[in-house]
Amino acid sequence: MRTDTMSLQDFAEVVREDLQMNLSGLYPGVQTEIQQVEKMQGESYLGIRLDRGIGQVSPVINIEHHYHDLNIGKPLNRIINDISETALGVLQNIPDIQTAGLRQYDEMKKKLITQVIPIKGNEDRLDGMPHRVMEDMAVICRAMIGNAPGQGEMSFLVTNPVLQEYGITKEQLFADAAANMQQQCSIRPLFNVLSEMDPFLADEPVPETDNALFVATNAMRMYGAGVIATPDFMQNAEETLRGSFFVLPSSLHEVLLLRDDGMTDYRGLEAMVREINATQVAPGDRLTDNVYHYDAVERVFETAKHFAERQIEKTMSRGSVLKDLTEERQKSQEYQPRARSAPEKGSIAL
Repeated sequence: MRTDTMSLQDFAEVVREDLQMNLSGLYPGVQTEIQQVEKMQGESYLGIRLDRGIGQVSPVINIEHHYHDLNIGKPLNRIINDISETALGVLQNIPDIQTAGLRQYDEMKKKLITQVIPIKGNEDRLDGMPHRVMEDMAVICRAMIGNAPGQGEMSFLVTNPVLQEYGITKEQLFADAAANMQQQCSIRPLFNVLSEMDPFLADEPVPETDNALFVATNAMRMYGAGVIATPDFMQNAEETLRGSFFVLPSSLHEVLLLRDDGMTDYRGLEAMVREINATQVAPGDRLTDNVYHYDAVERVFETAKHFAERQIEKTMSRGSVLKDLTEERQKSQEYQPRARSAPEKGSIAL
């Protein structure tokens, strides 16, 4: 078969057949099949599923970037060898998790977390899963079932069929996921987090400033932006930052918090978020370009733009009330009866 005219589906079938032959000797009973994997953020892909048998976790290997390599001239036999090595590594390191246990909700609920994603671009997938709206974001639930060394996290999203299989309500699902996420939540100064990654910063004194940035995430630092959807997050962050604050979506995995000092223009923060998203955050990890605000006085979470508009409306409303009161006072003075003058001597008072 000519590889320069091979379609993605044809490529997938060739890879599947070779994987089946290469893996059967080491893993008797393993079955390979082509599978379309639906993911959020436009990151869906065609892959090869490695089915190890009933009750076992079945990983899926993404083959689309290998197909790209084929189209730019990489030999097919080298590509298949690379995929085979990846498959062997996955099967050797994958945690020994029995999916039968995952079907029991009492076990599964311990693994649930909340995740926030942008609504835009995910509308079709959101139709098929329980979710809640949080401004222009959606709160969904994810089950973190393991971590394969060198292969990344293993998880799945809770869809409507999964919810139906568990036989629970949407309210219980979100309550359990939020409770787990709340226990994992951390709000720490950005400087401290960076110091852990850069030993040169560890010896530097912690800057003392009211405008310090804080990082909010979970213990795993995986889908950690979902901490903002937990019940007590806003109040806890308010105590840490001593008042109202802005929320900057760094990625799906964390958010940055900045105290509202009353002088910060949200438009500058939005410009910064847009630039970082465009240049430093992978498309699959982007949250939104919006900046959010938590009003500690009125207990309102909203976009920073809506907050600014609300403050303008309040100012205009106060101005209108003062104007009305002033006008009423002027009218009352204008129509106030004048005091009578004392009658002149010899005159008759009526």
